[in-house]
Formats: sequence, C-alpha cells, structure tokens
Amino acid sequence: MPALRPDPTFTGSIWETHSNGRQQAVLSIGCLAAGLLLVALLNNAAPDDSNAQAGFWFGVVLLAIGGATLIAHARQRVVVDPQLREIRIEDWRLFGRQLRCIPFAEVQSVQVAYLRTRTNIAIRYFLQLQLQHGEPYALFAPARVYPGAGDPQIVADWQSRLSAYLAAPAP
Repeated sequence: MPALRPDPTFTGSIWETHSNGRQQAVLSIGCLAAGLLLVALLNNAAPDDSNAQAGFWFGVVLLAIGGATLIAHARQRVVVDPQLREIRIEDWRLFGRQLRCIPFAEVQSVQVAYLRTRTNIAIRYFLQLQLQHGEPYALFAPARVYPGAGDPQIVADWQSRLSAYLAAPAP
C-alpha cells in the first residue's frame, strides 16, 4: 500500500506497494451475479415483451463483462528501489507473471494524470512517467485498484515521493 504522505526526512528506503486485487475481483463477481440473475429470471421472456428482452440481453452483457474482467484480473506490485536505481512493476495474471524494470535514468518526468468520465469528472488518478524516446508509462495505472488513487492530493504526494527518489544521488 503506498504511503499516504511522503516522508520529509527522505532516507532512500525501498518503496513497495500493491494493487487491491480483491476489490477488482469483487466487482467482477458482482457483475457475474447480476448478469446470471437477469438471464435466469428473463430467459423465458416472450418475444413481444421488449423490456424483458432488454433485461435479458443486459444480463448477457453483464455476464460477459464480469467473465472478461475476472479472466483479465491481475495483481500488481510496484517497487521503487533506490539502491538498484530502478522501478520494478510486477503483474500476476491468470496466465502468468510479467516483469518490467524501468531504470531511474530512463525517466524524464513524472506528472499526475487522471482517468475521467465524459462529463470531466476525475475518477482515478495515477502517475504518468515520460520515458526516454517519448514513451509514456502509467504507474499505479487506473486499471489496477490502488488505495488512495481517487484522491488527487495523495497521488500528488506519490509524485513528490517518486521525484525525491529520482533526484537523490546514486548510493
């Protein structure tokens, strides 16, 4: 779990945080349950009952979304290691593990970014790393559920903390 506030007495210790995979799984199972309920209750709807037909197909869509998100479900661990001067991102999925290492020297800038709705309401904040060669990378990505990702001040604190790690001299 990321620290909510950066330590003003920065010591350069390892910063490790994990996504909340349980919350993602609960949402997936909720979609599956709601979809299954609608399909079970409305599967014998008459062809001329458009409301029941719409409810049935909505249930099918919920089943598909719940199944897809459960299969795509992943846990993520982010480790900022000042000794190795790298950021390690580990993803565990149903079909295996993926590891990405980003050296501190490759990070050109760190900004707070957000995922928003069509009406410009921000729902998740994350850190956007700008890497060498122009590649952007979303750290604490909105697809993962991180505690505090809905609070812009907490994510700004993550930015300050990561910037302190990046600016610190090599050991």
